[in-house]
Amino acid sequence: MNIGLGIMLIFFAIIFILWGLFSRKQKNRIISSALLVVGTVALFTSILLLTGIYDPYANHIK
Repeated sequence: MNIGLGIMLIFFAIIFILWGLFSRKQKNRIISSALLVVGTVALFTSILLLTGIYDPYANHIK
């Protein structure tokens, strides 16, 4: 379950980061900064899910 969510978040992170980079070239600094932050957080969360460091279902397995 976590691997699928991590893979989906990677695609959303790439879209948000690329969208933020393109809007930075169009001089939309506030929007581009927000998109880059959202993309970075999504990328960091997906890495945590894919590596298994964060497992939201770990408490239910006991």
